[in-house]
Amino acid sequence: MSTLPTLPGFDSPVDDAQAVFRAVLGAFSRPGLPVPLSVLPPPLQVGGFSQGMLALALALCDKDTPLWLDAAADTPEARRHLRFHCASPLTEQPSEASFAFIAKPESMPRLGAFKQGRADFPDRSTTLVINANLSASQAQTVELTGPGVKGNDRGLWQRASIDGLPAWFWKDWEANYADYPLGVDVIFVDTGTDASSTPQTRLLGLPRTACVRETAKERPACM
Repeated sequence: MSTLPTLPGFDSPVDDAQAVFRAVLGAFSRPGLPVPLSVLPPPLQVGGFSQGMLALALALCDKDTPLWLDAAADTPEARRHLRFHCASPLTEQPSEASFAFIAKPESMPRLGAFKQGRADFPDRSTTLVINANLSASQAQTVELTGPGVKGNDRGLWQRASIDGLPAWFWKDWEANYADYPLGVDVIFVDTGTDASSTPQTRLLGLPRTACVRETAKERPACM
């Protein structure tokens, strides 16, 4: 049986990784606002590990960051690629992961299953990288407030469209927000098209400090 070759990573490993890192920082510093990701590595040939997810892995992961992959992202090719380019160990337990890559969020574990951090090291928690649709219809919109949201100090909320998540996600996020400074952080990855039908990858950050309400519901109490 033939095996797929290990694909190259970034064209310019240092510059491209820095560009991806800046995009991630931008997404987390302005929660709810999609940020374009212009630097992408070659796509994997099989499985659901998208180019956007792969770009984040190549830029953020190393030998000290255990990774958890959901079933849709977990292929022999993805494992070989991540081991070769990132040297990251792979774990079968979400509670042990520094990063979790989720290609099919409909069947993802509950947020509490991932590493929550400790009181003395709250940053030692899982960052979830989730494929999602950021161009959803009005029915799937949510609103965010908190640090980094423009107008947060005046009681304003940032509207965002995030589709493809399990029905329980935002209820779990309320608990995640309430547990601050513990809890997980999330970055959504969407590969859609722009007005000219050109493929475009975007990131949307959801730090644990973000209070979220579903637009059809009453505003939760945010302290």
